[in-house]
Amino acid sequence: MDPMTLRLASLRLAPLQAAAWGHPETSGLPTMDCFLSAQDLEPAAAQAHYTERLVALPHLGSFLRPAGVDAVAADLSQWRIDADSPLLLCPGTPFKYAPEHDAVLPAIARQLGRCQFVFFTHWTRALSGKLQRRLASAFARDGLDAERYLRFVPWLSRPAFYGLMQRADVFLDTIGFSGFNTALQSVECGLPVVTREGRFLRGRLASGILRRLDLQEMVAAGAEDYVALAVRLARERSYRERIRGQIESRRHLLYEDVAPIRALEDFLARAVG
Repeated sequence: MDPMTLRLASLRLAPLQAAAWGHPETSGLPTMDCFLSAQDLEPAAAQAHYTERLVALPHLGSFLRPAGVDAVAADLSQWRIDADSPLLLCPGTPFKYAPEHDAVLPAIARQLGRCQFVFFTHWTRALSGKLQRRLASAFARDGLDAERYLRFVPWLSRPAFYGLMQRADVFLDTIGFSGFNTALQSVECGLPVVTREGRFLRGRLASGILRRLDLQEMVAAGAEDYVALAVRLARERSYRERIRGQIESRRHLLYEDVAPIRALEDFLARAVG
């Protein structure tokens, strides 16, 4: 995603060159030999999605530690957020919200009635403005007033962001281009994640985390299932608290996994041998 990185990757600078999934799709470049991904994030026959040779490291393919951030309690009133309404967090960057999925949020709002979706204003404000106008049109097509439901808040510090996550009821993962870091942060805060598994790596980041936690029930099979799951979590406190408890009791499974490190060492040793 960085122009200079793309320029360097287009050159043959070493006998073996590998890309990793910071940008989760194939580079398409003949100068890149391997793509480092993860077993829990790839579908069957995933090699067909890459021009590089796919190397799927064990589990999530990463050695992770909890961020350990001290959360700051969120003052919802400053952003005109109704503290008594179900709060559904939508922290994806604007380009991850594809227009074909815009109807999902009005469908959730219609079933819940009183609720609010919280987005974060991107530092490129024009991107957030475009998304906000597009979602307003989607709500209007469904006969709903977007002003009642949508809130775009400023980009927050990490402690403030964690405080808002702890206060929210549901985290709505972006469909088609999932979030990995945001899903990890949600898990650390005990916030239930709703996701829909995609065909490619970029749409399977949160679902890989959830499957690692044995929380497949949070992975929706389709748009209707995604809506139903979000509505149930927002509406049924007992169900939401049960999922929170499972997240908190299992999230240690994500951390300090040395299997990807050992597998990466083996791959590098074989590749340059």
